[in-house]
Amino acid sequence: MDKYKVLIGLEMHCEISETNTKVFSSAENSYKDEPNSNVRPVDLGFPGTLPVVNKEAVKKALMASIILNCKQPEYIYFERKNYYYPDLPKGYQITQNTKPMGINGYLDILVNGHIKRVDIHDLHLEEDTASLEHYPKYSLIDYNRCGSPLMEIVTEPCMESADE
Repeated sequence: MDKYKVLIGLEMHCEISETNTKVFSSAENSYKDEPNSNVRPVDLGFPGTLPVVNKEAVKKALMASIILNCKQPEYIYFERKNYYYPDLPKGYQITQNTKPMGINGYLDILVNGHIKRVDIHDLHLEEDTASLEHYPKYSLIDYNRCGSPLMEIVTEPCMESADE
């Protein structure tokens, strides 16, 4: 008799690369260029700047929500999640907490010849952080990735094996 039952839930971050600009600014959505070359004041949270949502990123996140059989919200709402992290220049992240792009979805997967339903808790759109590169005596921050559209998919803890 087993004492423990494994329950696995996943939180997956997916960059939405097929947009020309970042999720809340007009900066180019490319972090492979010269470091800190694709940054706008809104990405860094400068005073007086206001974010404007990238409609293409919203469209792609909603499409993914539909593909994952989620229920879509009546309206789309973004919030500030405040926390300190070295590569989060604003001290907050614009994300969806109370009204994600989709909730209560599922994805059927084939595992060892059987269909397993993976329940999706939510799918939400948020902005990515900058990137850190660590060296023995210092670290460098590249803000090009900061503000890139990031889709986060959260499953329920419904998987019971590594195969699943």
